[in-house]
Amino acid sequence: MMAVEHSVAEKLRRKMLSDIGSGALEPGARLGTERELAAQYVVSRATLRQVLATLEDAGLVRRVPGRAGGTFVSHAKVNRDLSRVVGVPAYLARQGYVAGTRILSTQMAAPDQTTRTALRLEPDALVVVIRRIRLADGTPISLDHAQFPADRFPGLLEMQLGGSIYELFEREFSTLPADAEELIEVVKATDDEAALLAVEPETPLLSITRTTFDQNDVPFEFSCDLFRADRTRITVRTPGRGLSGSAQRGGGYVELRGTG
Repeated sequence: MMAVEHSVAEKLRRKMLSDIGSGALEPGARLGTERELAAQYVVSRATLRQVLATLEDAGLVRRVPGRAGGTFVSHAKVNRDLSRVVGVPAYLARQGYVAGTRILSTQMAAPDQTTRTALRLEPDALVVVIRRIRLADGTPISLDHAQFPADRFPGLLEMQLGGSIYELFEREFSTLPADAEELIEVVKATDDEAALLAVEPETPLLSITRTTFDQNDVPFEFSCDLFRADRTRITVRTPGRGLSGSAQRGGGYVELRGTG
């Protein structure tokens, strides 16, 4: 009997996943009542509750208590493609989102040893530090902390920093992002990070530490971006032996780490 119930629940889960993925259940849409959904999918309410709980744990739906609440389809996840070096506004726009930015702080500072090594800086060099929140359709998607060599980008702090830094560098400094090394880790949100990203403290976040190189293979950016794991998925294309032409740095790889 339990095997039959499990089979029914699994079929329902796959059906609802298909409906969400195809757009039949659109992001933000309010689903029917438990009674209506059970009748629609021809399952028991107990089976329905089990499946909804599974989808909620996966971040695909959210259940809001109260008379004005209900079960809602969560926003689709933003696809972060590590195979291409592009700015956040560009890949958000390609996926149909309205991109936004809130600048938290900007300053010129002395870099720590990790940053100095990544950017190949002299001991007395300074960096421009920019902290921003990225928005997708008005919802926080990432917290960005980027550092750039100050002597290479004079006047950067006086420029408009709400859009794509890469486009700004290309336009004002003839600097193009040609390649990047990125390290991905799963971390837990601190109280401050959680407040900025509108999640609960200790919620899992995707941390992407990136060193970006220009067309002359010189590093010009060292950054750490914290992405909401419930709103982001990672895509990587890794070249194999059959790829013609010059290979990218290191052949392409992703390293995953957990905080334990």
